[in-house]
Amino acid sequence: MMFEPKRLHPISAIINFVKTLKDAALPLIIVLVLNGNIFSGEVDWIPLLIWIGVLLLVLGAGIIRWLRFTYRMEERELRIEYGLIFRKKRYIPIDRIQSLDFSEGIFHRPLNLVKVSVETAGSTGNEKAEAELTAIRREEADSLEEAIFQEKKRRNGRQDDETWDTEEVQAEMQEPKREKVYAMSMKEIVMMAITSGGAGVVISGVAVFFSQFMDLLPVGTIYNEILDWIQIGVLVIAFTALVILLVAYGISIVMTILRYANFSVFIDEDDLIITRGWLEKKQMTIPLNRIQGIRMEENLIRQPLGYASVTLISAGGSVLKNDEHQLRLLPMIKKAEVGEILKKVLPDYDVVDDFHQPPKRSLFRYILRHSWFGFLASIPISIFFFPYGLLSIVAGCFLAVLGWLAFHDAGWNILGDQLTLRSRGIIKQTYLMKKYRIQASYEKQTYFQKRAHLSSIEVMLTSGGGRSLASCYYLEKKDTEEMMEWYRVKRAGEKPSEE
Repeated sequence: MMFEPKRLHPISAIINFVKTLKDAALPLIIVLVLNGNIFSGEVDWIPLLIWIGVLLLVLGAGIIRWLRFTYRMEERELRIEYGLIFRKKRYIPIDRIQSLDFSEGIFHRPLNLVKVSVETAGSTGNEKAEAELTAIRREEADSLEEAIFQEKKRRNGRQDDETWDTEEVQAEMQEPKREKVYAMSMKEIVMMAITSGGAGVVISGVAVFFSQFMDLLPVGTIYNEILDWIQIGVLVIAFTALVILLVAYGISIVMTILRYANFSVFIDEDDLIITRGWLEKKQMTIPLNRIQGIRMEENLIRQPLGYASVTLISAGGSVLKNDEHQLRLLPMIKKAEVGEILKKVLPDYDVVDDFHQPPKRSLFRYILRHSWFGFLASIPISIFFFPYGLLSIVAGCFLAVLGWLAFHDAGWNILGDQLTLRSRGIIKQTYLMKKYRIQASYEKQTYFQKRAHLSSIEVMLTSGGGRSLASCYYLEKKDTEEMMEWYRVKRAGEKPSEE
């Protein structure tokens, strides 16, 4: 155990300054724009000097914060003291610490530093971790993690054991427990990047960025010029759109490779550890008792190739806030290998292939559910943009095909205390759920479904501060009743829900 107070690395003051500078970038740009003659030498220096003074003040405050920030392990607590003007203290009992999550940004890696996020039971669903050590040496982070691990083992496992201090027990405690259960090769990462849908995200981001400046543009004049240009340059526009799409697709591939490089999954006692990243390396620790369920996804490109991705539905933690509290365990893997990997990570879960499917009389309902809006929208589009608007009918037909696929992919299975639901929107999704993790189950039936003796089911799992819904539509009424009865019956020895 370490009792001597330690400081963060001095680079933490620079990191905090850069974050503040990023937040102040827009006001600074506005100041420069208002000083419109800055490049001609005619500058109003007073606003600039004020901003320079503010930035120096922020840098000075960051340095003072760094000097006053200390952390230490003492009396089974992680003790943090900080504060710019008033001295604040935060004591976190080791029993409450769920995990330490490491990340390495561009400022960290050259200096062998890491950022440590302290996750506790109370941080479930929050955007921020319970505490954060902005930059400490990797050796210190490992020592902190080991100290917490040893103390939790001492308290939970051998606190009252008379043989605690024997050399054999201490040697056992020092043995590494971490076991690698899965790793992605670079070939698999590249293939995953190529078959992902990231280009749409990039294009959306670019569209949002440019939309912020529309009010500053002479839209009327530009619109008239564009109309003239369209009449003589339809091919140029098509080519430009193609280039933008290809560039966006290329950017999405590079971003995916950088994000998932060196992707590995480890089991360490009761924790699942995932490491990934190239420029920014991350290590995420997920307590197994926070995992609420499993979702397997197959998109339209990967499914014919036999690949799927597996996501863990977690009860939360700030490290997952950018992933909606749902964590990729297997970003892309041969579907036939999923069961083998899950048996190493979560042996209680079973991947099933035998499903009860909706009756044939549900087929029309699936097609109508997916395509009605597409066909309805194609009517005004075809009229106002004739003849090119007729192409919108193709989109309606595509949605009808998706409905047909959704009918054939839908299904359910009950195996012991596990419910498996399979459905499709654009992506085929299979949820694996334990009864003691399910928060609620709903049976839904419209008037027309009642006449056809059909009904739908929705199952809710806790997912961070929100929820995750699994569903299956237009099943036989007796099938949904069987699932509802299975959920209601409490079997002897059933595990309690853990938060």
